Amino acid sequence: MVVPAEHFLSGLPGGAMLLPGQQFQCEQLQAAVQPQMHGPMILLHMPQDWTIQSQPFYSADSYSYRESFWMTDDAADSTTQGSHSEADQSNDSQDWEPSPRWPQLTNSAARRLRRKRVADRFTKQLTTMEACPSYGQDLLTGGPCSDPPAPCLDAEMLSDLQLKLSEDGRKGVEDALAAIRGQVWSLAGDPKGCRVVQLALERASQQEASELVLELRGHVQEAATSPHANYVIQKVVSQMTFSAASFVAEELVGTCARLARHRFGCRIFCRLLEFFSTQNSTLQLVEELLGETQELCCHSFAHHVMQAVIENGTQRHRKQVVAALLTDPLAFAQDKNASYLVKFAFRYSCQEDNRVLLAQLSHPDAIAALAISQYGCHVVRALVEVEELDTQAVLHIIRQIMPQLRETKRGQRLLVDLGLEPDSF
Repeated sequence: MVVPAEHFLSGLPGGAMLLPGQQFQCEQLQAAVQPQMHGPMILLHMPQDWTIQSQPFYSADSYSYRESFWMTDDAADSTTQGSHSEADQSNDSQDWEPSPRWPQLTNSAARRLRRKRVADRFTKQLTTMEACPSYGQDLLTGGPCSDPPAPCLDAEMLSDLQLKLSEDGRKGVEDALAAIRGQVWSLAGDPKGCRVVQLALERASQQEASELVLELRGHVQEAATSPHANYVIQKVVSQMTFSAASFVAEELVGTCARLARHRFGCRIFCRLLEFFSTQNSTLQLVEELLGETQELCCHSFAHHVMQAVIENGTQRHRKQVVAALLTDPLAFAQDKNASYLVKFAFRYSCQEDNRVLLAQLSHPDAIAALAISQYGCHVVRALVEVEELDTQAVLHIIRQIMPQLRETKRGQRLLVDLGLEPDSF
């Protein structure tokens, strides 16, 4: 039979180990281990007329251990098959005891595993694009993408440049800048090189930094989707004057909605709104973004850009974002991403919009629905701190649904945070 490797006891005769993706075939026996299986499997002797079939024992989707294998007798009917399986399982139980079930992964462990898989996929995509420049598509966004060329400086030279920029005097800075000139774009796409460029922009004079930044012109869209070069563009926006950094906003025109949804590109818009929110080129980008306000508010990355508009945008743009939230406040307040924007709207919206928003979210049914919701409970915490509302009235509504809240961990935490339950965590 086929069993998990952890159940295999050393010394059992006639065993063979199969790794994921391998197959075992012979005249008497056929078996295959599927590639998605997490770990080796052990193949033991079985009757010659049996065919072994197997499925993954560990499901990466549900993060749970599943003993999902079976045995079939091709020559027998279903009744005979059942008797074979039961008898074999009975005999096997005399030889070894199954190990405990695979423990359930915690939410944080599952989250780390998902992030690791995303990082691995991204690294694989970068490797593919390096090997095949004609690959030509940014798999994360569906748009064009080309990585910067590899820098001519090796890791040791980059470390030496970083040391000169960090510790040496003016002479060391000048030597480092001389080595960097002509390679800014290639260094921006390198894990160590991007740090050197950022440090150079900090230590150089405005004139010297402006000369370095010129080498990034025409590459902003590519840098916005790069895991390393995006930090260089952020440093350009935060470190340089607008006259030197204006090309960043200019090159993003026409791509705002796509890049705002990008895990790296969204950061560029946040920096522009943080440092140059009143400049015409930035205002033009915001106007373009607000054409898809509702969709962007609920996006896992673009909602950060909408938050920056609420915090740093003009009053007119801020009202447009809040107006989108007011189309269905309760739904947005229970959304994983838009719920953050609702909390910021309490703080930054004008009095009129704030009054309308609070009126729709502070009635008893809405507060109860939010408190029970996975993400709406964060909005309830913000409601309690709003000066215009009667805090005791909100807490009275929460007390009425305390039995329901005690059934979930997030509900218990909400009660603790509101001071309605002692902290037992």
